[in-house]
Amino acid sequence: MTTSPTMSLVEAADTLKMHPHTLEKLIRAGEIAAGKPGRSYVLLTRDVLAYAEKIILRDTADRIRAARSASPQRGRKVAPPQVRVAH
Repeated sequence: MTTSPTMSLVEAADTLKMHPHTLEKLIRAGEIAAGKPGRSYVLLTRDVLAYAEKIILRDTADRIRAARSASPQRGRKVAPPQVRVAH
């Protein structure tokens, strides 16, 4: 399978599972790199995948933090040793 080094706005939006207008807003805000050599944006495939990885890692870390703060840390309770005293 050969992967193109570039993507169109629509291809990148499809890869990121978002609407092309949303991606265009991210491009204009400088969140993801893109160029406009003609009438439409061109994005490097590696930049699109790096953006996806950044979002996935951020959201995963947020979920882990939320889960930890929602339930208190439950450490294993260690029972005292059972000691028999011979009489």
